[in-house]
Amino acid sequence: MSGALDRRLESFSPSLAWAVVLTALAFSVFGLGQAVREDRAADRAAAGDGRAGVFVADSQSCGRGGCHWYGTFTPDGAPQDGASGVRLRGVDADAVARGDRIPALDVGAPDSVYAADGSPERGEAISALVFGLLFGAIGLVGAAVLAVRTPWAELPGRLRAVDPAEALRTWARELFTADRWGWSARGPSAVPVKIVRAPARTYGWALAYPFVLPAAIGSAGAGTELLLHDDPAGFDELLFNLFFAAALAVPVTPAVQIGRMLLLRPRLRVRDDEIVIRDSVLLWKAARIRRADIAAVRATGENTGGRLGADGHAELTPFREPLNLDLLLRTGVRLPGRRRRWGNWIWLISRGTDRRLADRPLLPRRGERYRRISLRVSDPERVADDLRRWLGVPETPPRRPGFEPADHFLYGRRAVRTGTGDRSLTIKETSAPQPVLAEIANDGAARMRVLAGRPGLRAGEPLASVPGGASARLVVDGGARLRVKAAGAWTVAFGGPETARAFDRTVSGRGRDVVRYEGPPGIGILTEGGADEVLLRGADLALRHSVGQVVPVERRGPQPAALASGCSFAVPAGAVLEVRADGAWTIEVLPLRQIPGTPDLLDGPGTDHVHPFGVFSVQGAHPAVLFYTGPAARLETSFRGKGGFAVHRLTEGLAPAADGDAPIDLQPWTLLQVSTSGSGRWRLRAAVTAGTTRSDASQVREDAPARCSASAAGFDRRRRTRSRSASPGHHCSARSSASSFRPESVRS
Repeated sequence: MSGALDRRLESFSPSLAWAVVLTALAFSVFGLGQAVREDRAADRAAAGDGRAGVFVADSQSCGRGGCHWYGTFTPDGAPQDGASGVRLRGVDADAVARGDRIPALDVGAPDSVYAADGSPERGEAISALVFGLLFGAIGLVGAAVLAVRTPWAELPGRLRAVDPAEALRTWARELFTADRWGWSARGPSAVPVKIVRAPARTYGWALAYPFVLPAAIGSAGAGTELLLHDDPAGFDELLFNLFFAAALAVPVTPAVQIGRMLLLRPRLRVRDDEIVIRDSVLLWKAARIRRADIAAVRATGENTGGRLGADGHAELTPFREPLNLDLLLRTGVRLPGRRRRWGNWIWLISRGTDRRLADRPLLPRRGERYRRISLRVSDPERVADDLRRWLGVPETPPRRPGFEPADHFLYGRRAVRTGTGDRSLTIKETSAPQPVLAEIANDGAARMRVLAGRPGLRAGEPLASVPGGASARLVVDGGARLRVKAAGAWTVAFGGPETARAFDRTVSGRGRDVVRYEGPPGIGILTEGGADEVLLRGADLALRHSVGQVVPVERRGPQPAALASGCSFAVPAGAVLEVRADGAWTIEVLPLRQIPGTPDLLDGPGTDHVHPFGVFSVQGAHPAVLFYTGPAARLETSFRGKGGFAVHRLTEGLAPAADGDAPIDLQPWTLLQVSTSGSGRWRLRAAVTAGTTRSDASQVREDAPARCSASAAGFDRRRRTRSRSASPGHHCSARSSASSFRPESVRS
């Protein structure tokens, strides 16, 4: 909680914070000054000291504080100084009737006089004192907090670095440049691009603007009238008038920004070696992005996905709306963003109903560097393709249809066995060392059981339980003997990996099944149901590693793109997945790729299920894909619970690297796969090696995998033993690694 609060405070604008503090102190000065004036007026009324005159009662007003009479006060001997709308104080309201002429004293109280024989009133003095003390306490506490958080030691250097004369000359030069007025964003473009706004919100502001503009003009006029014609009684009233006039002028700036949004359309022009963007609402001058700085262009459409790497994301829209085009940059680029105090705060106060857009829009801020710039354009797919050709990015050749497994002795042929009742199966092909895929069909009405009978395994180990009229697929180790126990007819067909069901994005099934993935490398998630274990196999059905128990992800939005969970696993291209489950399940693989030449950027919808972590620890209870963003370090592991877990370093194609059981040395931008085999909580920590500093902490993003929607359950002990012995990678168990380092708090 404290870490989240610190990040929010750091993102809070210091200038805005100081403005709030100074406003509170100004209200405090006004309240205390008002209390002093009221107290002095009461003392003068008690002493009978004041300017004598006559009060004529005209009207009575009643409220929570009682009833008060208002009328005209005329000083003795100076009728020209008379005033109307004056309140009578120090007398019982019930004793006064309309038209009564009452002797009164002007003792200096604002807009009020005291009855000559009345009693002094100190209630308003006490109220003003409480008001002033309350705002004074708020202002002093806020000033103390800001004083502690302000880097005073850096201020002298910053002030010395600012040359007022040079700043004025720079401002004068930029005032007449083509970028300042958007002229550079005119003319032809190598790629036709049209930036658009959300129609509903644009029309809504257009309908409201005829009311917003007169209100802003009237508010500014009222502030001007207050400054020019009001006669303050003291310094506190003068200070209050200045702040009140400034507050009345605030609506003018958003009215100007709304007018710009309605009248000035944003433009994007593609030149020979750069992109020029003009947005009069968000940018005070045209932004230029060099072609050499652009790493990739992505059309997000409705499936926004994500991007992992160094921080810095700007959205060129004033609305809370999904955007459809991303420019991913190799290095941070500064954008000439308008300061929010000049009216852009209006876009941040409205809240949308879509939780995915809760933190939007991410308006560009002056002086900050950005690695991702998002826009909303017409025909984003066509624009993305044209921009890729402009960048010179070679088009990806179309993937050949079908499945191309590695050399397998059963490829292209099947060995089928049929029977009724109990029977043992042995076929000559299964004596080969390669695993084979067994497709079991139960033609009877009763449940059918398939047991393993190969020497070296405990006799009768259950492999599958198939209900009547159903089927199942599983991978059998080469040379295995199967024992079928059934009451009716059945069919068992042995084949190669091409007999598995194919899919390229989403696949559903029930019970045990084997599927082959024909899409690009991605992150697998379970969207429905549950799986006791998911085994990742190669194109030749050889076991690479066991992912462990996979449970459904938590849905954080209405669209699949908004899914986020700690239960995820890497799926390389051409992988075969063996799912061991009892009920229905659905697996979705979301593409993930590393942008060429930019290892710190991951692109694609699969990034929503990759969890970055840095030099601090990360923990979880389920399989997860992690992205290490810190400096070079040694990976330290810990596990609390039953069973254990394995950590695999992933290659660029998301396949597990052949590291064996050696400890993993983390390098920046390393992908890791955490696989579980039991119920418990794992924890990883990056121990920074000697000679490496943590100066990159500003670029390190730490997160913990989100909790899954189902609790972990233990594996079958025999499955766990087989999976752990067959899986390469860095393994940890509760006995061996629980004390590898002292657990520390996880920053999330």
